[in-house]
Amino acid sequence: MKFKIFNGPKKEFNKIVPDEDVLTLSNLVRALDTKDTSLLDTYTTCHSLVIYSDEYSGVADFFIEGFLIYSMLYAEKIGYEEVLLHNPPAKILQQLQGFPSKIDISVDSYNYAKLNLKHLKTIKQDFDNVIFGQPNVKVELLTSLYSLTNKGRHKPMVLMLYGPTSVGKTETAKFINEIVNPEQKLFRKQLSMFHNENFMNYIFGDKSNSFAKDLLDRDTNIILLDEFDKAHPMFYSAFYQLFDEGVYTDKFYEVNLENTIIFCTSNYQNEQEIKNNLGDPIYSRFDHLIKYDELTSHAKGSIIDRVYEDELQKFNLNDQKEIEKSNIKNNIKSRVIDLNNAREIRKIMIQTMSYILIDKL
Repeated sequence: MKFKIFNGPKKEFNKIVPDEDVLTLSNLVRALDTKDTSLLDTYTTCHSLVIYSDEYSGVADFFIEGFLIYSMLYAEKIGYEEVLLHNPPAKILQQLQGFPSKIDISVDSYNYAKLNLKHLKTIKQDFDNVIFGQPNVKVELLTSLYSLTNKGRHKPMVLMLYGPTSVGKTETAKFINEIVNPEQKLFRKQLSMFHNENFMNYIFGDKSNSFAKDLLDRDTNIILLDEFDKAHPMFYSAFYQLFDEGVYTDKFYEVNLENTIIFCTSNYQNEQEIKNNLGDPIYSRFDHLIKYDELTSHAKGSIIDRVYEDELQKFNLNDQKEIEKSNIKNNIKSRVIDLNNAREIRKIMIQTMSYILIDKL
């Protein structure tokens, strides 16, 4: 029997899944749970057993422990000739690797987009139109990323972006991802949420929901660990091997993350503060630390222009005309000295636009 393993995003796995004669693991388990043997007969024409990454947690542990035996047993009863596995856990991989001469195994992994010189040129050209008031960041970022354009495989590039809140750190990761992976969603985790026991299970390994599983399912090789400074310190040790070697391991999965760009963000004001608060073991694993400055009045004016256009497009044409009559943009610019960052600017812009429309009701 054939076993086809695919490592990568679900939508890419779906491309190798046949259009018909398919039995999913969920349907198989559902048929077995009913104890209605006639229900299994409805799947006897299926050629492929397809198992998605989110289905492994839906079966009992004994099924995973004896996966190879059970999958071949049900193949005899039902008649499927191949098993397609999406991001299988380590216990299943170990079973398959233990019998290479008795079964036909193929492994295919998704090739994530790799940063190249064309991407760097686009970053250099467009950076100042997206991230305002951070010219030094552009230089540091390009310098840091350049080595990833060399031939060969690379361990992850791990960058700590630090400085005041809402000055472009998160937006930088989004910007890079849009250039390297224009149709893929940025892999983003908000580490400020990582404090309780549930998140401990998520980071260090859980059958149903884990960081490693999400990494396997990710759409892009650009990773954002947002608000890295706000996570509980116990979680930092989970990233040592990932930052050093590009491998993330828990008790269920092992993930290879070579050629990945990992952005971590924090609100620290200098490198010494980062080292003192995060500790030397994780501090020493950052490839580069890039500082973001407070926004100048000129930078805040540019953000006001951008936010105004973004928010204006969300209204219908009649509302847009009312808003345009009010001279909102110039009024907010006159108060620019009182505005601290992009988040405040957007909040005031939305409130002011809404106030004008409500006043016209």
